[in-house]
Amino acid sequence: MSEQPHGQHGYGVYGVTWFWLLVVTVAEIGVTLLHVPRGLLIFSLVALALVKAALIMAYFMHLRWERPVVATLFSVPIGVLLLALFVALALDAQVF
Repeated sequence: MSEQPHGQHGYGVYGVTWFWLLVVTVAEIGVTLLHVPRGLLIFSLVALALVKAALIMAYFMHLRWERPVVATLFSVPIGVLLLALFVALALDAQVF
């Protein structure tokens, strides 16, 4: 049997994760250099940052191999924080 026990994985997963983090970083730079409209630029950069955060949480914080309740304990507060930040920015951006 070549299966590895739970919690043990090779170093290759870190190399692959690093590669995808590099690809997303290059995509962020590319979006910035394309001079897209400001709204699309902000949306793209936030979406790409969330992808990077998800990769880091899943593989470097080992949440990929944890029970779903542990991943939820990390993900829900981050979602609440993002929602609060977007609401605060939306309220601040209103023209009076």
